[in-house]
Amino acid sequence: MPLSAAHRSLAAGVIRQAVRDVRNPNGTPDDTASARSFLSGSPMLSYWCEIADLDLNCVVEWARTLVADCDAGRRGRGSREVH
Repeated sequence: MPLSAAHRSLAAGVIRQAVRDVRNPNGTPDDTASARSFLSGSPMLSYWCEIADLDLNCVVEWARTLVADCDAGRRGRGSREVH
């Protein structure tokens, strides 16, 4: 049975929220760690990618780049704050 647009939209929303959690500089360490784990290729990411009709490997690679960029930005801010 084909999934409705609402199901696909919900699944994409779950993935978007994980991205927001990773990028949120004010997020809790638990939320950030959970989002990182989810986006690294967890079984739940696979499930939501299937529903959203997204390629899991592309999402994982994109998330890997996103996390690396976030980490670099945080290190950069930290190094400017310490004198």
